Amino acid sequence: MENKDSNKPGGSIKFQYGLLIIESKRAAKIIRRLSKNRSTKFLGYLGVPVFVALLLFAFYLLLSTLAANLFSQAVRQAEGSLPIQSYLLIPGVNPFVPLVYGLIGLVVAVSVHEVSHGIMAWRENISVEGAGMILFLFIPLGAFVRPSESEIAASGFSQKMEVFTAGVSSNVILAVITLALLVLVIMPTVHTTQLATSGVAVFSVEANSPAQHAGIRPGDVIREIQGYLTPNTTVLSKLEATVLRPGENVSVVLADGRTVYAVLAANPINTSIALLGFIPFQPQTTLNEWRHPSNPLVYFVPATIEPTPLNPSTQTLYTSSIPGWVGLSNTLFWLWWININLAVFNALPATPLDGGQVIREVFLKIYKSKQKAESATQLLSAIVFGLIIVLIILPRAL
Repeated sequence: MENKDSNKPGGSIKFQYGLLIIESKRAAKIIRRLSKNRSTKFLGYLGVPVFVALLLFAFYLLLSTLAANLFSQAVRQAEGSLPIQSYLLIPGVNPFVPLVYGLIGLVVAVSVHEVSHGIMAWRENISVEGAGMILFLFIPLGAFVRPSESEIAASGFSQKMEVFTAGVSSNVILAVITLALLVLVIMPTVHTTQLATSGVAVFSVEANSPAQHAGIRPGDVIREIQGYLTPNTTVLSKLEATVLRPGENVSVVLADGRTVYAVLAANPINTSIALLGFIPFQPQTTLNEWRHPSNPLVYFVPATIEPTPLNPSTQTLYTSSIPGWVGLSNTLFWLWWININLAVFNALPATPLDGGQVIREVFLKIYKSKQKAESATQLLSAIVFGLIIVLIILPRAL
């Protein structure tokens, strides 16, 4: 479809590739006023150090994930089971990113990122010629700024570094703040419900399993099976392995008072072991891991993949003294998760990302030749994106 532009002295409205792009010179002036705030100077101080740290962390994630896929079959199976859409940071497309909270996180992250570029451009005496919003079906998807290309080209190395790294550093700052609020303010008030402590909780139910046929659902709590109490996952595993038998018709008492019946299946790995067909977990253990994680990378995993207090399937097993804590916690988590992922991705030294612009200027300073700098940047970009493609294909090929 042909692009239709509606231009006005103060900006423009464009329809392009199904997107509504609204640009305003007044927005650029607002960003200029923001740049005069003294607090924005810290973006300049933090930009390059934060960017370098994030670049190293991004390569650590890529290389450690590659090593794990090469040497661990369990990791390959887990990665290979994920849908391809899970690699995209798009709410509603990525099955693990909720639409509403994801859109809030994405709009805020992209807007903060772009406005920070504009603020630092003005601070470095580089004009911002326009700024605006991008919408799809009148739903805001993010923002953009348009600094003067000629003034950027004429600026010095340090000026360019501060402008190019401002977006990444602002995303990291916002991510750290929102995660701190979630972990230090909200999580200490969260507790498991009395129902959750009376047995083994159900995270997910396998399709066509005895549990599904019996009507057991995610979020249920199993109190006993065939008269045997199931206070934890260890007892449950022992029952399935040594007491219960495949083909046995058993009663399952749930903590909400229901009693259901299931014909146990055989474990496909060891057919002598009975199988009810659900993934169990202990809510208090999961909550403790979120409060005091043994590995900080736990917060990099989408909260919907695990039976966390923020997972819609299991959040009924948790409670808090803070009114509306579920919505508040989800908003904070997805602001953290999308901001940090956007920052890590943009720090990669590949065009057209911020990292690609930074590395091009570094190569230009080293080689003193635009052609050599561009060639080196394109080569590094091909390596980075090639590595990402390998990480997507490898678990599905081996």
